[in-house]
Amino acid sequence: MTEKKIEFIGGCLSALLTEKEIIARYELLQRIYDCVRRANLSSEENDELKKTFGKKNVASGIFFNILCGEPIFINLPKLDSVMNINDRIFHFVHTGNYSDPDFEMAFKRYRDSEKEVRELVSLNLKDLLMEFMEGAGYAIADESSGRLAFAGPDDKRLDFRIVPSIQDVVLVEGMEGSVVIVPHAESPGPFIAFFQEKGKEAELAEIKVWVANMEQGTIDPFIGYPKDLAIYKQFNNPRMAMMVKTNWGRRME
Repeated sequence: MTEKKIEFIGGCLSALLTEKEIIARYELLQRIYDCVRRANLSSEENDELKKTFGKKNVASGIFFNILCGEPIFINLPKLDSVMNINDRIFHFVHTGNYSDPDFEMAFKRYRDSEKEVRELVSLNLKDLLMEFMEGAGYAIADESSGRLAFAGPDDKRLDFRIVPSIQDVVLVEGMEGSVVIVPHAESPGPFIAFFQEKGKEAELAEIKVWVANMEQGTIDPFIGYPKDLAIYKQFNNPRMAMMVKTNWGRRME
């Protein structure tokens, strides 16, 4: 059964890379998460593919496998070249003999698909968050309009807000005590700006902000820590929030 699921994911990615020979790294990542979700993996299949790709998350493992020299999907083009186009990283095959108009068109296609990709980001963040919280013994208790409530052992509960970009995070009344989940960015600039402008406000309201590194398939604290040690142990780099305070030049009291 797992082989059939790999074939499904491979076919999904083949269709994508046939349509978009030059593709933004961020879009490629989100599309891979989408292909994995559509494969509807069982728990056993998910565990098997994690071992196959050597990552905590299947989509993350596939992402790195596609960009490595010897991908498991032998019929996919080898995305062995990289170009920065208007501050976005794009991948493509070096033998494609692409010219400037091709790269301009690739960037236009990316801009045209930005709304769809943002919607995928929210869905993909939810999948990653569910996997993260299940590892700590939690399950979804309630869901509505980008809010997820997880219930754990001994009546523990934690509320989350999923936001597709750190630049879109707005701290409003009613968020006190909740966790905002955002994806990583290709540069630290937006996170530095948020920390300097809203970090103190978030901490005073006990609003936590955690970052999903979707390339690695991990979640780490940016502002604030959980009270439950089981959740803390799920972090890939639990010291990150402390390092942010130290290295970005402002200690919040």
